[in-house]
Amino acid sequence: MNTKETAQQIIKIAKEHGAEFAEIVVSQNEFSLKRIRANQVDQPPAGEQWGIDLSLVKNNRKKAVQFDNPQLAEQIITDALSQMEFLRAQEIVLPTEVFQEVAQPEQLFDSKTAELNGENLIAPVKEIAEKLRPHNLTLSGKIAQGRGEMAYQNSLGTSQHAKFTLATAAFFAFDFANPYTSAYANSGGTSIDHIETDRLAAELLNKCELQKGKEKLDLFADKDEGDELHIDVIVEPYVFGPIFEWLGYFGFNGMFVERGESFISNKLGQQVTGQQISIADDPFDKENRGMGIPFDFEGRPRAKLSLIEKGVVKNAVYDFELARKWQKQPTANALPPSARSEGAAPFNLVVEGGTTSIEEMVKNCKERALWITKLHYLGMKHYQTATMTGVAQHGVFLVENGKVVAPVENVRFEESIPEALKRVEAMGAPRLVFDPMSLSSPGGIVVPAMKIKNFRLVGSTKRSM
Repeated sequence: MNTKETAQQIIKIAKEHGAEFAEIVVSQNEFSLKRIRANQVDQPPAGEQWGIDLSLVKNNRKKAVQFDNPQLAEQIITDALSQMEFLRAQEIVLPTEVFQEVAQPEQLFDSKTAELNGENLIAPVKEIAEKLRPHNLTLSGKIAQGRGEMAYQNSLGTSQHAKFTLATAAFFAFDFANPYTSAYANSGGTSIDHIETDRLAAELLNKCELQKGKEKLDLFADKDEGDELHIDVIVEPYVFGPIFEWLGYFGFNGMFVERGESFISNKLGQQVTGQQISIADDPFDKENRGMGIPFDFEGRPRAKLSLIEKGVVKNAVYDFELARKWQKQPTANALPPSARSEGAAPFNLVVEGGTTSIEEMVKNCKERALWITKLHYLGMKHYQTATMTGVAQHGVFLVENGKVVAPVENVRFEESIPEALKRVEAMGAPRLVFDPMSLSSPGGIVVPAMKIKNFRLVGSTKRSM
């Protein structure tokens, strides 16, 4: 059975057993992945996953259940309905709107990628490894492809369905002679052909060559405990990908916004970043490479939603229940039924960019600056100010007088991201960042490289031997 048929049959069973309202999200995906270590395929896993997320309402009681075997649906539904008798009754306002089924987006599914051909995964690895080999560099990381379906159904009659394919490559290059020389690059989209082998190889090679034969500087070597460093930074899209993923959930989630826990709480219509910053939730952006599911997990059709426009807060995101509670309009950002207590979230954040390349940002540096490739171990320290911390790694460089002069030991930053976005001096072209833990659904963040004044660093992570 496909996901649409499965969803329809489970809703039918729920109604037959007395559910007054039922809604379900059914997802299924298959994937093929190659883990690469030192130019060799170290692990070649592949698999199939089912996910069923069902919500039932009866006698003013509500319960959500998750399972992965459609054949167990009837038993799970009868068990859930019997357990609901012990739940506290509460006011439940059910949706009444039935949404028209949206069309399958053309770019969301690629037939070549859907073949899950292993040679299609090995070819980019070979190509990049061969380009690195003459420079005594070795390749590690992962490359994966997947295909899947997602369906939404409710007992009112709303029915949505989409097929998708995904591909991602996240590679590290290391120097045979010095394992502390490393670089990172990532590419992906809905097609295996979206993996940009030439760009990946060039980035990995360039970053490693800038480190070879040079001692890494420790910017905090002469500083005391608790000292800070404020320095201009050039940050790549790989840095801001995870940062904006966190901001999307904790910053624009209507639940946190209305409870006063977000950096945009009580700031609708106010300036919170620099004027050059515009952010939208847009499943159909041209740089998103077809990665947007066209409906949310309440079956509501999605469209572009402006969140910040030229630095001014325009919207937060709401599902049906949040919107009703806070007298807002639903924005087609509902989470699956079992996650509704966590609020709502944007699925396809897009940050507008500019036209300045990273090379131009480096060349135009009049003052000392850091060029940062990637972050590790990101965390949110303060929600209302969106103060975040993380460690820069796999390519950190000191820039002086428009030139890269030395590699730098990993550094930790601690910075209010909205405040940092008030100090942006230059922006590159926006690019999709897609390095997921699994290929269960489309996503990713579209974000540009940026040059930011006076970024706050709080320490280094100089290695010990």
